[in-house]
Amino acid sequence: MPFLSLFLLPQLLKGFARKFHSTPLAAAKPSRRRLEHILRNVPKYPYPIKHTFKQSWFGLYGGKHIQFGNNVPENFLRYKTRRQWLPNVRHRSVYSRALGMHFSLDITTSVLRTIDKVGGLDAYLTGTKPARLKELGPTGWRLRWRVLNSPNYKRQLQAERKALGLADGQEPVFPAAASAAGASDKLGGSLEDAFGGGEEGVKGEGEEEEEVAVAAPKKAKPISAGKELMAELERARAQRGDRSGGKKA
Repeated sequence: MPFLSLFLLPQLLKGFARKFHSTPLAAAKPSRRRLEHILRNVPKYPYPIKHTFKQSWFGLYGGKHIQFGNNVPENFLRYKTRRQWLPNVRHRSVYSRALGMHFSLDITTSVLRTIDKVGGLDAYLTGTKPARLKELGPTGWRLRWRVLNSPNYKRQLQAERKALGLADGQEPVFPAAASAAGASDKLGGSLEDAFGGGEEGVKGEGEEEEEVAVAAPKKAKPISAGKELMAELERARAQRGDRSGGKKA
């Protein structure tokens, strides 16, 4: 009897054991299928998507990536151990004024700080610099497309254009580089007329003035003490030679 109970115990505990997978296999979706669903009905993402850190596809990671390295001890032990660094990710709810709704996303702390600096989620998503577009990722790219096509954002752009005095479809006109170059040429010509042209006119009315080149006096180079001593020795030798020659004569 005890032997039979030990044999049936594992089968009885199977009903109370917790399963490893909490999500049924039929309900789970591969990452690539989720990515295709995110980028469906939106323009093509203009930058390559990294396939080595797939969880960054489904949040605002700001271009952050997993990093690998070693733990190097400072003591006498010389062995190293492998380790990895993950981005500082937080699950936060952010609000979009253009869409009028909250989004619960995985966001890194650096992206949260950037959102606070630029003035909200809409300003972060609608940035036009290439670096901003690269760090959006698939999820940020889809949110950007939704914000740009929202009626509230279009009304905001129209109000800004009216404040600038622009008609519908009219782009702001900036001075071209050629006009700036022409203005600089005109300024240079006026300066030449003011400073150079007057002198030529004065010379043309009267006789040509003779240009006299005045040579600047050359400065004597300082003589070192050693050279002065050698010069004195040579003078003394010359005087001795003259005296000895006079006596022989």
